[in-house]
Amino acid sequence: MARHDDVRARLLAALPQLSPAASRVAVIVRDDPSGAAQLTVSELAERAETSTSAVVRLAKSLGYEGYPQLRLALAATGTEQRTPVFATDITADEALAKVLHKLTVFETEGMLATERLADPETMAAVVAALVAARRVELIGVGASGLVAMDMAQKLNRIGLWCGVATSEDDALVHASLLQPGDVLVAFSYSGQTAAVAEAVRRAAHEGATTVAVTGGSGSKLARAAEHTVLVAGREDGFRSAAMASRMSQLLVVDTLYIGVLQRTPSAPKALRRTYDAVAQRRRNE
Repeated sequence: MARHDDVRARLLAALPQLSPAASRVAVIVRDDPSGAAQLTVSELAERAETSTSAVVRLAKSLGYEGYPQLRLALAATGTEQRTPVFATDITADEALAKVLHKLTVFETEGMLATERLADPETMAAVVAALVAARRVELIGVGASGLVAMDMAQKLNRIGLWCGVATSEDDALVHASLLQPGDVLVAFSYSGQTAAVAEAVRRAAHEGATTVAVTGGSGSKLARAAEHTVLVAGREDGFRSAAMASRMSQLLVVDTLYIGVLQRTPSAPKALRRTYDAVAQRRRNE
């Protein structure tokens, strides 16, 4: 888990996987952490119109031993003087100025929660694997594919040759050709895309190092990967999961990129050469 015990960040990571009953409990907890901390497990279950076992399961899914530990974390959260992580959703008739403000809050909260969720030791291990890699393969489907392409573009610019697969078939094909010494990084916010998880399993079977960047800590993808970097996001109304997670995933990409850049002696020269090549073409136009 992250280096800070932040129930908000844990909720953000768990939300995509919650059952309807657990989601009702989570809504009460997110909207009023200090108030929820005053409730017994029976009172919280009654308010959420569910069972006490559903409350306990939610606590455990967030990484706590049980409801008493979650209750203590909620009490501590309630004493903090800061802006709530869960902002009001965007409505159909919202003015664009208000939309801009809410999106700024959404993106900021997601990145701050990601900073708390992403384990530094895991990030360092991923950077070390990328620096030493014979070959790097990046996979993601849909919006996660755009994140994979962004990382490929960054790493290629500093001389680390990367392949990228943005369809399910390509992900499976590319993963099956990896070898020991290679690294596969898979992006999926839910972590439940079957082909992406299967690609990670195939790459691991071939001896490659596998990395999952996902919001699903207990997802198929997280279970299949050797290293899991958690990201935060929230799907709500007009704001889809892909939209919610994109900035958090890109934050992880940028962090990994800087880590590789710092630890690769040839990278600054490669970056300068690629910059000059593009700049020269523009000067000649």
